Amino acid sequence: MIDATFVIIVAGTFVASLFNAAFSAGGALIVLAITSTVLPVQAIVPIHSTLLIGSTATRILFFWDYIDWTLVRPFIAGSLAGAFLGARIYVELPEAIIAVAIALVMLVAIWLPGLPGLPWRPRIRHPWAIVGFVHSFLSTLFAYGALLHAVILHTKLDRRQIVGTLGGCLAGMSVFKIAGYAFYGFDYSPYYAVIVAAMVVSFAGTALGRMIVDRLSEERFRLVYRVLITASALRLLYSGIWQGSA
Repeated sequence: MIDATFVIIVAGTFVASLFNAAFSAGGALIVLAITSTVLPVQAIVPIHSTLLIGSTATRILFFWDYIDWTLVRPFIAGSLAGAFLGARIYVELPEAIIAVAIALVMLVAIWLPGLPGLPWRPRIRHPWAIVGFVHSFLSTLFAYGALLHAVILHTKLDRRQIVGTLGGCLAGMSVFKIAGYAFYGFDYSPYYAVIVAAMVVSFAGTALGRMIVDRLSEERFRLVYRVLITASALRLLYSGIWQGSA
């Protein structure tokens, strides 16, 4: 049955895929903001990975020739352990802690890089297996790992290589995250329809993002995007604090 939640999630995934294709980032936080508004707290992070896998798979197809597999392979190897460890911890966390943690991650990720004088991009070199472990562990717990996106900017990869390589890394990590949540008891069956629909529209969103990237005002777009995500994060933070004090 198609209801308001279904439409909101599918539409949000389309926009997220467009962002990922146009700016190489932003889609994960958009999906996190949308799901935090319409889904039960316990389902936000497990569903997050399934909604993004269409976008990452599309980037692999569109940028196959630009993927740096010497980076992707060790990252995926490290993410296997990080994802399963994170999933094991996640299923035992109270909903209030999950809500507050996700909200704080969203606020830090959206505002900290823009504050003047604050170093955001850590100077981490190889091995990429360690980056994969840490990024996937954080991402499995809080839906947004952030580490890979920061570190990869210090490589010699150009923009297209970054887009493709991120797609390869995150697609592999998402598979492990989904498997981890399922292994430790999360039931995906109520969400099959919306997951399939989200994967379909993500292909269209990615294709459209590549077409319009040069026609958008990035400054105005990112301002609106920051405001919306901040509002969603504050709502989730309030929800978690209220649950914790109840």
